[in-house]
Order: sequence, then C-alpha cells, then structure tokens
Amino acid sequence: MTIKIDLQNQVRQTILPRWKPLLPLFEAVMNSLQAIKDAELPRKSLAQVTIEVEREPSLFDTENPPIVGFVVHDNGFGLDDRNFDSFNTAYSQRKLQIGGKGLGRFTWLKAFEQAVVRSTFRDEDDSLHTRDFVFDQSYDLDERGLPKVAIAQIPGTTIHLSGLRKEYRDQVPRSVDVLIQKLIEHFILVFLEPDCPNVHVVDQGHRYDINEIFQREYKSSSSSHQFQIEGQLFTLHGFRLPTSRTTKHKLVYAADQRAVTSDKLEEFLPNLSSRLEDENSKPFFYLAIVQSPYLSKHVSPNRVEFDFSAADDADVETDLLGEKLIPRAEIRNAALPFIQADLKDVIESINSAKLDRITRYVASEAPQYRILLRNADRFLDRLPPVPSRADMEAALHRELFNRETELKKQSTRIIKEAEKVENYEEYHKHFTAFLDEYNELGVSALAQYIQHRKIILEFLERAINVQDGEKNFPLEKVVHQLVFPMQHTSDEIPYSQQNLWMIDERLTFHSFISSDKQNKSLRVLESGDIQRGDIVIFDEKIIFSDDTPDDRPLNSIVVIEFKQPGRSKYKEGENPVLQAANVIKAIRASKYKVDGRILPVANADIPATIFCVADLTPRLRQILIDFDANVTPDNQGYYGYHRTHKVYYEVIDYTKMLHDAKKRNRIFFDKLNLVDNR
Repeated sequence: MTIKIDLQNQVRQTILPRWKPLLPLFEAVMNSLQAIKDAELPRKSLAQVTIEVEREPSLFDTENPPIVGFVVHDNGFGLDDRNFDSFNTAYSQRKLQIGGKGLGRFTWLKAFEQAVVRSTFRDEDDSLHTRDFVFDQSYDLDERGLPKVAIAQIPGTTIHLSGLRKEYRDQVPRSVDVLIQKLIEHFILVFLEPDCPNVHVVDQGHRYDINEIFQREYKSSSSSHQFQIEGQLFTLHGFRLPTSRTTKHKLVYAADQRAVTSDKLEEFLPNLSSRLEDENSKPFFYLAIVQSPYLSKHVSPNRVEFDFSAADDADVETDLLGEKLIPRAEIRNAALPFIQADLKDVIESINSAKLDRITRYVASEAPQYRILLRNADRFLDRLPPVPSRADMEAALHRELFNRETELKKQSTRIIKEAEKVENYEEYHKHFTAFLDEYNELGVSALAQYIQHRKIILEFLERAINVQDGEKNFPLEKVVHQLVFPMQHTSDEIPYSQQNLWMIDERLTFHSFISSDKQNKSLRVLESGDIQRGDIVIFDEKIIFSDDTPDDRPLNSIVVIEFKQPGRSKYKEGENPVLQAANVIKAIRASKYKVDGRILPVANADIPATIFCVADLTPRLRQILIDFDANVTPDNQGYYGYHRTHKVYYEVIDYTKMLHDAKKRNRIFFDKLNLVDNR
C-alpha cells in the first residue's frame, strides 16, 4: 500500500516567493535539458529547447503586454513509463543523483492554473507513443496520462504553463531582454558546458538564440577561480554583462547548476554601487556565480535558500551538527578577493579618481587626515565611486580612529614584550618605528585642532565686520558665545567648544569655568551673591595633605567682561574694570568647595586677573586714563594693577583680540597651508 498525496495541500505548502515568479518556468526548462541529456542524441546540433512566451491579448498596440504563460518544448527522451511514474510520485528519487528534489512540478500549480503536458517517447519495442494530459489541482492519475499511439515522428515533450496567477504575473518581467538575462543567469553553469543544448526564446514574432547571446555577451568575458573552505571545493565564475542585460552587480549562489539566491555586491564592495566601464569605455555590470557540491547538498527542496544558515544561529551546538556548516558570509568573504581581482583594472581607475578627490578635500578642508593619505589603500575600497564630502569625512574619521586604536594596542604589546626581549637593538628598531607612526597621529590631531582655531577666528572676523545696520543682536554676545557658551559651566561644555585661547593661551588651563551665571549658582562656591561675571575662571592649587584644612584651595581667579562695541555712553563712576573687580571681591568673601569640603576663600592675596573686551571709544579711553591705566604700545589696549582690589587688568579692543590671536596662530596655519593671503 502506498501513501497517497493530497495534491491541493501539497501545492498549498509549496514555497514559491513572489520575487521568484520565473522559478516554475526554470523547473520546466531544467526537465527539458535533463530529458535531452537522457536521449543521448548523436549530435549536439540536434538538441533543441524552445521557450515560447505567451502575452495577454491587448486591444492597444502595447509594446510589452503582461506575460500570462509559457510553452516549453524539447526533443528529449519523453515521459516513458518510468519517468511518468516518477512524475506521479511526490519527492521522487528518480533524479536524485543530478540534484532532483521531486517537487519542481508543484511550483507549476503554485503560480499557474494548469500545465498541459504532451510527451512522445519510445516504448520497450521501440515504437512511439504519446501521453497527453492536463496537470492541475484536480489531477487524477486513474483518468489521465494513458499512452496512445504517437502521431509525432520523434520523441519530445511540450509543457504549456497557462493561467499565470496575478500575484506572480505582476512580478514577471515584461521585457524579453530581462527575461533572457534571468534565464541565462539561472542556467549559466549549464550554458558553460560544451554539450549544452540549443536554447531559443520566441516572443512577439521574434526568435532569440540564447546560446549565441551567452557566447557573445557572457562567456567572452568570463573568468574562473577555485578555492577551498573547510576542505570543501568551491568554483567561482565571473562575467561582465552589457548594461542592457542587467542593472546591478551580483554574487549568485548556485546548486545543481541552477541559481538559488544572491547578494548585492555593492553592500560589500562599495566600488560596485553603479555601472562600471572597461578599457574601451563600454559600460557593464559584473555577475559572479559560485557553485560547489556543498551548495548542492544543502539547498532547500524548493531551491530558494540553503540550510547552512543554521551555522549563524547562536543556539546551534557545533558538535551536534554532524559536520561543520560553512556560513554564507564565509563563502562570500572567500569569493570577494577573486571578484576584486577580476575587476582590478577598473577598480584601480576608480580608486585613483577617489584618491585625487580625497587629496583635494584633505588639502583644503581637513589637514588632520593628511597622515592617512600615505596608506589610502586601506580605506579607498570602502568609499562609493564618487564620494560626497560626508562620505569622505566619515571614512577618514573612522580610519583615523581605527589607526589610533591599533597603535594603542600595539603600544601595550611592545611594553609587555620589552621585558622579554634580550636583543635591545631589535627592540629599539620596533619601538622607533612605532613612535614614528604614533607621532604622525599626534600631528594629525594637532592639525585638526589648528583647523578648528582657524574656523573660529573666521567667525570672529565676520562678526566684527558686520555693519551696524545689519546687527540683529549685540556683538558682545556673539563673541561671548565663541569664547565660551553663555549660561553654562565647564561641567557641561566639552573642551572642544571652549575657545579661551582667543584672549590668552594661559586661560586654557583651568579647574572650573562659569559663563554668565550668578555666583550663588556655582557648584564650587558657597555664596549668596547675585553678581555674575561674563566669564569667571577658577584654577585650583594641589592640596597635598588633609592636615592643612585652612589652606587656600585657589591658585587664581580670572574674570572676563565683554562690553557693547561702539559704546560711547558710560554713567558717572561706571568703570568696566571695577565692575569685574566687584565680582572678584564677592568670590574672595565666599567659601570654596573642593572634594566635598568647604574651605574659606577670604584672602585678598589670591591672584586675580580681569580681561575686559570692548571697543576703545573716546569715552572709555578717558575713563581708563583717569583710572591711571597704561596704554599698550600699539594703542589698542590698556593694562595695569589696582592696588586696592589687588587685581591685574587688561582692556582689549575687539580688533586687537582678533589680530593678536591670528598672529599667535599664524605659524601653525602656515605650516598646515591654511593661511589665506587675500
């Protein structure tokens, strides 16, 4: 007694993704190719497979109406009793040795309403008979497929797939060029064989010789490579295809001479994100096909995936698998170098253009990355063919970070190995080479910081040169924000956003900064004072012992005051220096918090400095002269020491602050070719 199969349920459970609508056609074509091989025809020229395309009738002169069916004809062996018995057996082992799964015909009924089969074959006494039946979901073996005396003079089979269901019809390509491309791609390993049958496609009155197209557009540019993984042999074939045949670069995984699934190569080789051009400027796309007995062994019954994806599953115990599964990613990674070798001439040309683009970007905008250009081959392949500014910045930043990480690991290793090295000269050689590279990274970081300074000074210069009628907000706030963001402290603002060097390089070193905040709100002070300095800077001294709690914890206090540019009116007795001095007086009368302890600050001898940035209008100059301030040699500032308040002060003109900052940094700009000589 045999097990009966519920055909409708079998079809229902057959997996056929909508994005693979041509798989039923390919199953029919493969049956024809295998039937021809079984027929053992005396000459290759006699072997014929013809695929007729059926399109939906249209009342209008539509160029490519939807495809609704196919007719596949061959002059192969035919459905004799043995083959017909296999056809009627689900999961038949008849073609197991050549990769048959015994399920292909069920995909016909998944996508089509029916398959009309007419097959002529020779029986045991060498006479011709024909089987003629309709294969659909109501198929009954007792009523169909009985042989009759043949009218045809030669063996062969015709399969008419009709009634393409809408969900698949919408996915079938209408262009015959795309159809041919997918047909060749699926059977490309068959077309490579010397005894491949003659295959033709007939569509809308035109007959296409697929073998000739393959020889001209595929095989003429083909390459072949072999590699092994875990003792398994893989073969990779590469092809350069005309752009009319495809629109993307792909790596196809094949089993039993048929394509199963594929990867978009641009996801792993960014150089392949668009079409390529050969040495004759002819555009093409690259197609790679990898095959292996391992792939044929692990293909799923429906030929849409492989079962070795389990090797990527964290829940799979390797020793329970019975064999070491090779993940798809490992196969791909082994294939990619061969693909790059196939396209070496094209990729070198692309990378040369990219390097030129990156070199210009680094020279004009990002000198901190100059160190990376010497080893640009490390990251060029990871950029698209025509990288944008954002692409270049991201790649360079990532590469610089990777280099720094590598060198830090290397430094740790060198130091550990130093204890074991007996040959000092060898150690010195490695250590010197390491230092050379590490110092280059230091220069790169410095270049990035100098570039930042140049940009900040350009912002300052633009702000100073804004005409009075164009100012939407007070200039002192613009400058204040550039020097240090308002309403913040150094606890909140990263070092990269602090530009105190514009006023004085020494201000870069500090313990705590407050910008436009009341004294009583500062975490480092215990004070009820509501005064606020534009910028207040604290610098701690080191306390070496807890035995001296009365020691003053502060080394110095600095207050920076900004005044409205062009300001000519000051009230009687108003003096910006004294205004800042009062802020310092209140701080000195407060208590200072350090490491959770509250220590008195009350000591007038704690060094204090005031920087006042303002336009030196005639009125302000007179105030400073009456204040007994000293004028600087360039007449752009004043300075002095107030004995009563015990503060040193400097009053700086906005323009002087800009020019002095430029002078201090000019040597760095010059060395990095950042000087604007306009």
